[in-house]
Amino acid sequence: MSLKTLTPKQLTIIDLIDRILDKGVVINGDITVSVVGVDLLSLKINLVIASLETAKRYGIKLPWEKWEREPRHVESKGLRR
Repeated sequence: MSLKTLTPKQLTIIDLIDRILDKGVVINGDITVSVVGVDLLSLKINLVIASLETAKRYGIKLPWEKWEREPRHVESKGLRR
């Protein structure tokens, strides 16, 4: 991608996607539903949109890296008659 700055009219969807994947976007949010001061539902959202290369550069742990390190506990369930 060229280093020149683009005016908003010149920015295409391809340029936008390229910038997002190159730099990354982080969205954090908290949503709470409460009635009469009692929390009924609480959601915490952490969303990262980036290329794999960008994620690795910033040290973001990818899900499959966590899975590889976790010991696998496989329980065999025998058929009972």
